[in-house]
Amino acid sequence: MKMNIPKVNFSVVDTIKIKLKEIKDLLLDFIYPKNIACIICDKPIKLTNTYSICKDCFKELNFLKDACLKCGKPIINHNLEYEDFATCAYCAKRGFYFDRAISCIEYNAISKKMILDFKYKNKTYLCRYVAQIMSEKMELENLKADYILFVPLHKKRMRQRGFNQSQKIAEDLSDITGIPVLNCIYRKKNTRRLYKLNLKERQEELKNSFYIKDDDNLLKNKDVIVVDDIFTTGSTANEISKMLRLLCVNKITIMTLLTRSTDPYIPFTENN
Repeated sequence: MKMNIPKVNFSVVDTIKIKLKEIKDLLLDFIYPKNIACIICDKPIKLTNTYSICKDCFKELNFLKDACLKCGKPIINHNLEYEDFATCAYCAKRGFYFDRAISCIEYNAISKKMILDFKYKNKTYLCRYVAQIMSEKMELENLKADYILFVPLHKKRMRQRGFNQSQKIAEDLSDITGIPVLNCIYRKKNTRRLYKLNLKERQEELKNSFYIKDDDNLLKNKDVIVVDDIFTTGSTANEISKMLRLLCVNKITIMTLLTRSTDPYIPFTENN
């Protein structure tokens, strides 16, 4: 008895989807090669190097393990008063609207170069590596969310730079994790550069700088991750989190590549 085996016919749409995926994979291989040069110092490297970073640069990156469970800053040789990793000298007397901030690497000369290169030297392909580092940190922390948000640029600064690094990181992180991105946070005013301002000046400069557009109530009772490149004082993250709380967001996690330590490195002899 001869069996009639139905033929599988791919629709035109299916064929187009397959071709588009092949083109996308080729483009990703071209833009984000398993690099032949270190993305930080440009020295030749092997194809197997993690994050396409050479061993010398990788040694200088301090991937954070012991950090405050609230602000995410590293806790270094603190005294018995702050021996619990659930708190730290920096955020012990501060009030934050977000639930937790998580950073991946401590700010230093090497890690700083990654940020400066994609912000000011237009090396936007580095965002993919940043997103990869963040996604692995999320796995370690078992971090889940309904949406990924990002810190916006003012439209004037966006025109000057041509892109928002936080948005690009968020989109790449979404591509890796499958968590959708919502572009819903906007800047109302073009704030001054914050790196020269102290904590009080930053807070004053950022006050009422943001608004959130959520006409469909997508954020209500949801868990969100807010992506930025660096957590310094937490003023930007806190101002945005305050706006999110007004929309009844359930859980707010701030996710950044870098954070700067505020505790001094105390020599071992001083602790004895």
